[in-house]
Amino acid sequence: MIVAGRSGEGVRLVLEAEEAMLLSELADQVDSVLLLGSDDDPALERLLPSAYPDDENAAREFERYTRGSLVDGKRQAAQSVRDATDVSDGRDLVEIELDESQAWGWLTFLTDLRLILAERVGLGDDGLDEGGSADDETRDDYLRAAYEWAGFVQGSMLEVLDPTEA
Repeated sequence: MIVAGRSGEGVRLVLEAEEAMLLSELADQVDSVLLLGSDDDPALERLLPSAYPDDENAAREFERYTRGSLVDGKRQAAQSVRDATDVSDGRDLVEIELDESQAWGWLTFLTDLRLILAERVGLGDDGLDEGGSADDETRDDYLRAAYEWAGFVQGSMLEVLDPTEA
């Protein structure tokens, strides 16, 4: 994967077909959590935390007015990634040009993805392992690798968008 700046503001991504397919599959999984996740799913709770954890009535009222648009925005970001990473035409490389606004949408998606993956492999808010069962070790290795790779993509994009902060 190559992440580079381009003339003007924005990001240019060059992905191998396998990387593009992985991103597309991960976008499907983010969308599934947002669309089908139950309210007691810890990953969904990390994506949409309570605005008022100490006031259940205020939290429900706030959620009533904001949850739909938050979920829609997150699903649109995942759809944008799916659309851009389509390799049905058999390409070996996928070149994606993102303007600054689109790039920030991708960063939103990558943040959501990493929150879900962190929850699935038992990483706490601080990124440290909270332990898990040995039965899920292979699945966890795959998810942890996806978590780290998504972080690399995210960091690379941020360096291009704001090189003074890197």
